[in-house]
Amino acid sequence: MIVPMLKYSFLVYHAEYDAFLEHLKNLGVLHIQQKQHEPTPEIQDLYRKHSDLLRTIKLLQAHQNVKDFMASDIDLTDGELLLGRIRDIEARMEQKMQQTALLEKEEKLASPWGEFSHQLIQRLSDEGVNLRYLICPVRKFQSDWEKDNCLEVISDTEGYRYFVRIERGDEVNQSLDMEGVDEIKLPGKPLSVLQNDLSDIRTEVAKLNNELTSIAFKGVPLLERYAEKLRSQIADADAIHQTSHEVEGSLRLVEGWVPESKAEALEQGMEQMGVVYLKSISKPEEHPPVLLKNNRFTKLFEMISNLYSLPNYGELDLTPFLAPFYLLFFGFCFSDAGYGLLFVAVATFFKLKKPKSTSILSLIQLLGASTMFFGLLGGTFFGIELYKTNLPFYSSIAQAYGTVENPIDKIIQDIMFKASLGLGLIQILFGMFLRAVKTTRQLGFKYAISTLSWALIIIASGINYLLSLKGIIAFANPVYLVFAAIFAIGIFFMNSPGKSLLMNFGTGLWDAYNTLVGGIGDLLSYVRLFALGLASAILGLVFNDLALKLIMPEASFGIQIVGILLMLLVLVAGHAINIFMSGLGSMVHPLRLTFVEFYKNAGFEGGGKPYNPFRKQGN
Repeated sequence: MIVPMLKYSFLVYHAEYDAFLEHLKNLGVLHIQQKQHEPTPEIQDLYRKHSDLLRTIKLLQAHQNVKDFMASDIDLTDGELLLGRIRDIEARMEQKMQQTALLEKEEKLASPWGEFSHQLIQRLSDEGVNLRYLICPVRKFQSDWEKDNCLEVISDTEGYRYFVRIERGDEVNQSLDMEGVDEIKLPGKPLSVLQNDLSDIRTEVAKLNNELTSIAFKGVPLLERYAEKLRSQIADADAIHQTSHEVEGSLRLVEGWVPESKAEALEQGMEQMGVVYLKSISKPEEHPPVLLKNNRFTKLFEMISNLYSLPNYGELDLTPFLAPFYLLFFGFCFSDAGYGLLFVAVATFFKLKKPKSTSILSLIQLLGASTMFFGLLGGTFFGIELYKTNLPFYSSIAQAYGTVENPIDKIIQDIMFKASLGLGLIQILFGMFLRAVKTTRQLGFKYAISTLSWALIIIASGINYLLSLKGIIAFANPVYLVFAAIFAIGIFFMNSPGKSLLMNFGTGLWDAYNTLVGGIGDLLSYVRLFALGLASAILGLVFNDLALKLIMPEASFGIQIVGILLMLLVLVAGHAINIFMSGLGSMVHPLRLTFVEFYKNAGFEGGGKPYNPFRKQGN
């Protein structure tokens, strides 16, 4: 349910406003009304700092996986100074990375030439001996060149030959006269110097990484406290930004909402300070914040409903109504008792180890229990068809209801197919009744008559059809026709109260077309529940069949052991794949049915903003 909100307006003398805001923050119950939606440059800067800090903390947490490092001395007195040190380390590392890339490029160029001395080369040049540095593909190098020229082959690297042509002073300007040969410049530094430079840079990078790792293990709590400080500064700045200046700036006006259950604490605090305030009941058109309050079972499903949107203040919270349907749909899609048992066991294990994660683990337990229920109903346990085993319960049902022409598994599939459509029809009708309730609350009962008429005529037609199939009554019996006529009046003449009959009838015809066509499409969407459950069972059966074929009883003992090991591998890998694929489908498709079919028929609008009171950070 949506917690009722009260709206408060506070008028405070400007000299006392800072103390008032501090007191308001300590109370931590008022959600300040957003009148100014464009943040100030100061707030934008604080947001950037906070976002950057959160990114840094996330990166540091990745360093916590490092086990082998040397602890460094770190100043843990100020979060802002520590963040500045991290930025300095990152800047230096970026610089070193760029230097490394350049040196590695130079190293690659110098590698074919090995060790050399520029001083010696210069001395040779001074003595009239010139060196020309040449390269060509190895396959194009001709041995005759060595007869006609003074050449020295240095190395063969990646299909290219690097060599030097030695010339006297009077030969310097001679052309190469060597086909396929290119002349290049000698690298500025020999290989050993470049490797030493790279080693020095990598050592420095390792020290910087080591310091970051030390900060990750020691400094993250300090940075998290600094993040809380920034959030507090953002909240303070925004509170001032949302404040109106009245009476030539001598008074400050701030407005906001408080849940009814917390109103008494706020009023007592304001009376202690002597602050003047006005109180009123919140109206949907004011767009108050939304705070949900549900029981222990329904609260587990809030994380699912919040994936779409919070309801706005003027409508119903659909979480209590989607919870049982989502639970049933998930189990229907997974539909394997073994997988459900595994979910329950794993969730229970981690729940005992990590009590703080009880919400998500409790939800997994419930989803696993639903999967077990539908798996036992459908007769599937880790891909094993229970109705084809000798288990007393399943074998007796198979013998009682199954035949050669119509085996029990076909009967079960037919039942599950009809059950998927039945569940879909129930949820659609339930959504229509919820829409009628919502419309009645917002506009009045007469605006909900058309929706109610559609829901009731569908129910009446269904009951009448089932009774006619049994031969109890004729389908076109007088009672049904009278009720159908009454509902038709509601559909065609009460869909737009206040408008003319002709306008209502035209609108009713258009609504009838959309409802019939859309309703059939919505109903058929629920067939996916049956299809996914059947696919999960078939995949499990296929993996079991593949694994069993690897057992070779007539082979030697060694071959049998290998076959058993391969069988276990196929079983574990196959069922893991099936659990992943079926689990993903079982999560996504019920969401789709909920957020599209159910929400549409329930008239869900959404767009609510969460209740976020002005309070001290970390509380």
